[in-house]
Amino acid sequence: MGTPSSPSRVYRFGGVELDARTGELFRDGQKTQLHDQPLQLLLTLLEMPGELITREELTNKLWPSGTFVDFDRSLNKAVNKLRDALQDSADQPQFIETLPRKGYRFIAKVEPPGVAAEGPATAAPVPGQSPTKAKYVVLAFVVVLVAGGILVGANVGRWRDAVVKRPALSHLQITSLAVLPLEDLSGDPGQAYFADGLTDALITEVARASTMRVISRTTVLRYKGTRMTTTQIGHDLNIDALVEGTVFHSGNKVRITAQLIQVSTDNHLWAGSYERDAREILQLQQEVATDIARQIGSVVKPVEPIRTVNPEAYGEYLKGRFYFFQYTPDGWQKAIEHYERAAQADRSFAPAYAGMADSYMVAWGWNSAAFEGGLQKGKAIAEKALQLDPNLASAHLAMGVAYAQEMDHENAERELRRALDLNPNDPLAWQVYGIHRLWQGHIDEGIADQERARSLDPFSPIINANLARAFYFARQYDKAIAQAQKALDLEPGYGPALTWLENAYRHKGMLKEAYATHLAATKREDVHAVEQAYRSSGYQGVVALQAEAEKRRGSPGFAARAYAQAGNKNKEEALALLEECYRLHLPGLGSLKVDPDFDPLRADPRYKDLLKRVGYDK
Repeated sequence: MGTPSSPSRVYRFGGVELDARTGELFRDGQKTQLHDQPLQLLLTLLEMPGELITREELTNKLWPSGTFVDFDRSLNKAVNKLRDALQDSADQPQFIETLPRKGYRFIAKVEPPGVAAEGPATAAPVPGQSPTKAKYVVLAFVVVLVAGGILVGANVGRWRDAVVKRPALSHLQITSLAVLPLEDLSGDPGQAYFADGLTDALITEVARASTMRVISRTTVLRYKGTRMTTTQIGHDLNIDALVEGTVFHSGNKVRITAQLIQVSTDNHLWAGSYERDAREILQLQQEVATDIARQIGSVVKPVEPIRTVNPEAYGEYLKGRFYFFQYTPDGWQKAIEHYERAAQADRSFAPAYAGMADSYMVAWGWNSAAFEGGLQKGKAIAEKALQLDPNLASAHLAMGVAYAQEMDHENAERELRRALDLNPNDPLAWQVYGIHRLWQGHIDEGIADQERARSLDPFSPIINANLARAFYFARQYDKAIAQAQKALDLEPGYGPALTWLENAYRHKGMLKEAYATHLAATKREDVHAVEQAYRSSGYQGVVALQAEAEKRRGSPGFAARAYAQAGNKNKEEALALLEECYRLHLPGLGSLKVDPDFDPLRADPRYKDLLKRVGYDK
């Protein structure tokens, strides 16, 4: 006898075919795969075409009793995904009509399957068992389910956590995660910084609380307001799960909702809603992060009790973070101002001091003249932060940066390692540690650290540009060029990427390409002078002009690098500027051991002596 054929489960409507068994949707020969919840939603609507299906009925159909999710948000998302798959419009629907505050109905003509849906309406008797006994078996099973539902709903003995959450997630292999930008429900554009800042803070807290790889802020903010699917974002970031949610801040109350979604299935695995007084926002972040880590079976690190914080101080702190990550001199100055206000509003709020320290030192490294004394100020403020909180990773990172700039290699190593031990998911810390190891001459390790930073924040222009710098220091110029181009793909015209691209071209002897790159980075008002220097003295003339500009700007370290490349007559100027950096403790000496730009000076006894004095050659 032949094997019986499977019953047909194909619906046809409006030029679309749906195979209900496989979840495959066909339109004009194109196939779309529906995930479980959009598929179940569509099947429910197709079973009763033209009739209203209430939101409550759909919720009960899509999520079994006892499931803990944000039903309204999840149902809206399932409907939107289904409309995307059907190429339908909420305003002018062909298939799914919305009845506001009531539900949905399917309005297209449906050709139903040839046979009824699979599965008997009532349980069949077990062979050898009487029909009466079978009824009792079914009844007993229903009683168990109802009793379990009551226990789960009431969370008796924490059954809801054990029965609903744990079994559903215990088999999952989730080792990487992204927290998408929280949706701001306040309706106030002036509060946008709060939602973005809280997203950043939650990312930091999840990264600190768990052993997962957690994608960092710069990358996830690219998905703010996106219509990309969970699968598309997961593929972009190479992650196993996403967290999405909302934040509502009004008066002295803050409410966060969060949902955990598995990328491979698009299933909602867990959701939570949290509300606290604004003074308890640090505890709120910790609670959400710890719950997320526990739900996916990650090892949850022990935490210290968290204090309350002045809401004004926290708001100013979030504004400081917003401006710091703009990576511009104006941004760092504004960040310092907001961090200072945060510290004034709450003198014991350690993160405000750590943020201020970071801002001072980064700005000083960029332009020591404009931010005179920034290193000393930053170090003193970082010490204050550690007095308030010895386990604050960002404060240890700031101290590590200070020691590295002071050429105190042993203490820099200790502080940077401590920062990474406290928060191994911080891409900025891996970036700084990678630069420190590159400066020491540990090239392979430094490149690996930069790669680690990029894995945590793959779409960050500065991290991608710094990986190009690592390849440049390693004299792997082809890789440096390719990596700088990737950074420019992320942000066209990005200054640091153009710098390392130009340097790599120059050291490969590709001077026309180097000149074109230099022009791309030149301010409009300076283009004429650069073109004139190139016509009169070739590319060396352009480099000499750049050296003079850096010297006027108050960046002797950058000027020394350029003078070293501007021909033999400029070597004395390069050495004099390096001595000035050493005497006045200015930035610019860190890369002495590895920077190809200093190669013309390496045979000079004065340069060798300087290397010894900064602790590189003993």
